[in-house]
Amino acid sequence: MAESSEKVNRRQSQRFSCTGAAEISQQGSRWGWGRVNDLSTIGCYIEIVHLLPVGSDAQLRLTIADISVDLAAKVVSNDLGIGMGMEFVAATPEQLNKLAQIVSRVSTTESPTARQTENSPPGPTPVRITREAAPVILAKIVKRINENGVLTRQDLLEIVRSTD
Repeated sequence: MAESSEKVNRRQSQRFSCTGAAEISQQGSRWGWGRVNDLSTIGCYIEIVHLLPVGSDAQLRLTIADISVDLAAKVVSNDLGIGMGMEFVAATPEQLNKLAQIVSRVSTTESPTARQTENSPPGPTPVRITREAAPVILAKIVKRINENGVLTRQDLLEIVRSTD
């Protein structure tokens, strides 16, 4: 019997919430920047507005928990306007070691970024902005983008909630 109302967990590796940067390149040229918010030993989720098509190959430079690692990856899922799921491919022992160090850091209870995530990326959260609050919120958004290079959904929600 098919399970129509229950999600089937297809994850092959435990995933952890984290905060990090992702530089995405294709064929030796930088394609874009995103924010990593979910990581496992076999892949990650990158928040980014402009998505690569599913099946695309890319090179990632991830910087998470003060460790940087370069990995080859393939796009395995897209969430329009939110981000994309990446699967790591062809990692060297050195890359796997760095990745294991990152996962270890973000999975410890002492880490402020440690929190195991659900089995799917977070869904969109409605944001309500009043006309009066809009100029203040916009200024904070611009400042955050200038500081970090990207604005995540979580950043936006924090900005809007702090202005209520």
